Formats: sequence, C-alpha cells, structure tokens
Amino acid sequence: MKFMNMFGIVLWTFSAWSCDVCGGVSGNASIGLLASTQFHTIGIKSSLNTYRSYLNGIVHSREYIAQGEVIARWQPHARWQISANIPYQVGRQKRDLGSDFIQGLGDPRILVNHVLVHHKDSNQATRNFLSLGLGIKAPWGRRAPTSSMIRNLYPSTGAWNFSTVLLFTKRLTEHVSLQQEGIYTYKMRDASGYRYGNTYSYAFTVVWNKSLGIGRLLVGPGLQLERFGASTEDGLPVSGYNNQGFVFESQVSVNYLSYNWLWGLNVIQPLQQNFNQGSMKQGIRVSCTLSYLITKNSKK
Repeated sequence: MKFMNMFGIVLWTFSAWSCDVCGGVSGNASIGLLASTQFHTIGIKSSLNTYRSYLNGIVHSREYIAQGEVIARWQPHARWQISANIPYQVGRQKRDLGSDFIQGLGDPRILVNHVLVHHKDSNQATRNFLSLGLGIKAPWGRRAPTSSMIRNLYPSTGAWNFSTVLLFTKRLTEHVSLQQEGIYTYKMRDASGYRYGNTYSYAFTVVWNKSLGIGRLLVGPGLQLERFGASTEDGLPVSGYNNQGFVFESQVSVNYLSYNWLWGLNVIQPLQQNFNQGSMKQGIRVSCTLSYLITKNSKK
C-alpha cells in the first residue's frame, strides 16, 4: 500500500507526438506516465514507426521513422505537471526505384496537466484520479520545402498543434487499475497553407502492478482507436488522397520502477485500419524509455 501511494497512479498510453506521417498518424499527444507528485523526471525515449504505401494493391514504398527524444517533467505543485519533449528524427522512404533519407530536429512540445480529482482511501492509496491536460506543439523543427512531394518524411509539420487530454483512472484492487484517456488535437496551417486534419483518439488500458525484486513491475495491456480528419490546402479539400482515416490498435506497456529509475517498453500493433482508401498502412510501433526520478517535497 505504501509503495502504491508513493508511486501514485499509473498512466501509461505512450503515443508519439511527432511528425504527422500520412496525415497525422502517431501525431497525437498523450499524458503518458505520471509518476506521482513526489518526483520531477528527466530521461530519454527512442521509438520506431513503420508504414507501407500501396499502388493498385501492390506495395509501392516502405517508410521507417526513428526518433530519439529528451523528455522532462516538472511538478511545481501536487496538482500540476509540466512536461516537455525535444525530438530528433530520422526518416527513410524506400521505393522500388529509389529512396529518400531525411533527418533533423522535430517539433518541440509542452503539455500542462492539472489534476482535477484525486481520491484516496484510509491507507492513502489512490482510488480515483481525473486530470485535464493542454498541450502545444511548436513548428520549430526541420520542415519540408513548399514544393516537396515527401513532406510526411520531414521531422516537422511546419504548423502549430493544440491538444486537450482528459484522463480518468479507477483503482479496482490492490494490484489492478483501469485507465481511460481521450485526446483531441487541433492542427493549424503551415506557411504554404497546407493543413493536416484534426486528430481524435480514445484509449482503454488495464494496469497491473506487482512488487518484483528491489522494485515494482507495471504491465498495461489495452486498446486504442484513433481517427484523423481530412487535410486541406488554402481551406479547400485536397484532391485525391487527403490522409483521412482511422486505426484501431492493441497496445501493451511493460515498466519497471527501481529506486530513482524507471524503464519502459511500449508496443502498439494495428488491428484494423483504413487510410487514403487503403493506399497506406501503419505497421508496428515500438518505443523504449529510461527516466530518472528526482524526489521533491510536494506542496499541498
């Protein structure tokens, strides 16, 4: 019980908040893991996303997006968390008759999260947790030239994004909690007038935690549904493929907390999807995280 209260509530739905490949895939925000108000955090995250493009039902190209990030969170108060990420991205598109390789800094982002409800039992263990987060992504990374035909391969979308994240977690037993997370991201135009469609997502995760060795193991299997709006150019619908679609995914996170360190592995596998009338498919996504927890005295 004491450890569970110290760790706080487990909130792990690790979506990358990076380049909008094919109209916003992996482009949403997520609160991720809130390690309780007793810690600031700093760490690194690496991820790999894969995609396939089809022409008349035949694979035309394959895209690989690798990303490394510096991640940090500052908690000025027991009910406030401020998270920031600075990514560096490497993208490669391999086609039948050639390939392209693009790398550079991605768009930095910041997420301010406020805890609305935090109910505890007589042992001070968390029972119900509700929070609301607001995020901003700034278009300061390397963006594609206006005439580029592979804008989705570049680290920056060239536009501001604004996100709202609502998260609720309910503890069922000493070792099991249920988490729900809804996210809405509004995307603005880039300098050339191109605008990716807004993104909506909902995730449901079962979180299981158990002491193991000198630390604690946390496992979170779940399901996620993401929907991406149609892209526009100068306010008008994009002719042909407009990046509109959806993806229904399974995901699992495995995390281990030991002393001041947190290790995490997250795997997302699409189960059903439809983008650009089936001309693009998203593959498996894998991310690894290592964070250092800095103990602090929280203000009540």
